[in-house]
Amino acid sequence: MQGDLDFGTRSRVLGAICASALALFLLALAFGILSAPFHMHPVLAALLKGFITLIFGSIAAAVLVMAARSFTGASDKTRGVPDEALAHCLTCGERTPNDAVCPFCGEPPCDRTRSFSVDKEGWAGPAFVLALSGGILCLGLFILIGPYHDGERRIWALLAFSALALLLIAVGGAGVFGGLLGLRKALGGTSRLSFSVAGSDRQSSGSGAASWGRLAWLSGKGRVVSPLSPSPRSEGGYRVSPGDIEFAEMVATLDAAGIVQLADVTTYDFLLGENPADGARPHPRRNGPLQFIRTKKRSLRIWLAPFVRAETPGMEDDDGLTDVISVEDLLGPEPRKTIARFFAQYLIAEVDVQQFRFRLDEDPVHRAQAITHARALREGGVAVAQELIDAVLGGLRDPNASPPL
Repeated sequence: MQGDLDFGTRSRVLGAICASALALFLLALAFGILSAPFHMHPVLAALLKGFITLIFGSIAAAVLVMAARSFTGASDKTRGVPDEALAHCLTCGERTPNDAVCPFCGEPPCDRTRSFSVDKEGWAGPAFVLALSGGILCLGLFILIGPYHDGERRIWALLAFSALALLLIAVGGAGVFGGLLGLRKALGGTSRLSFSVAGSDRQSSGSGAASWGRLAWLSGKGRVVSPLSPSPRSEGGYRVSPGDIEFAEMVATLDAAGIVQLADVTTYDFLLGENPADGARPHPRRNGPLQFIRTKKRSLRIWLAPFVRAETPGMEDDDGLTDVISVEDLLGPEPRKTIARFFAQYLIAEVDVQQFRFRLDEDPVHRAQAITHARALREGGVAVAQELIDAVLGGLRDPNASPPL
């Protein structure tokens, strides 16, 4: 029986038919009431007709819009992204087709529309609020004027009708004012954009704005993690000092021992268009291409490796649970736990290798202890490749002098 139910296209069609039938019923009811003669003062008749027209008409229009959206199954979150925003790489901002690899940062082909979210000020909602509030305002005026015009002179009755009428007038007037403001903002054609991309080796996010379907501005920040590679020694540029070599050997030893982790990270900050002021509405795009600004920074990042835990096969208790033993507990007398605790005061969060060195240089005593820890690891059998030391030396150079990806 469950297989006979289709919550896809059939359910949407059924919902659209029901909503359309309800809208037709409301319109027919309103037409029947309005076509009947009104034996009252013309002003009261106009107020009553306005109330019926606005209330029934706004509800019927809202139901029809809901029916159309239910039938199409469309979502406004990915609708209305300007083509120019989709024509730029979301990691570095380079103008690259979405079916080609970005020549600047290497972003693979992807459907960029899925990465965007559009927050658009639609006009349907404010228009519905405006019409509904206008009907309530007409009803309030009708209740305020009608009883006295019909000959009601009892004070308590007039006070009751007046209190109810003033309440409806206040609610309707506030709704009309809010609807006009929302409609004015919606008719400006402004929509806010945001995007987010996450992958195994890259993350990026940003925001922007569009006006009447044209991109006003777009900004983003991307991060690309690349494998370590030996950096060639610069000629006539950065000169390696004995302190650099000593520090590079220490970091390389910690990485080879699994105490820290290293990654070659490149960050991109880009801005397409003019940087909007806080709270300012984005202006429509001017003729010609938007201004494009990008900054790139490459650095060697270092952080403390997390504690590794491993399951030891074949070690099960009577209850069937497998013992989980820390790898550090299997290392015997090696003092790696102590060394990891020592460097936690500097590497509890990810930092640049240069920043790590500056912090150690400010504390010569702990720097000497750090070098001693690394020397003890090498004497204990930790072998360090020269390529790893060269990669750390490359991270100590000026980022602007780093070779491109």
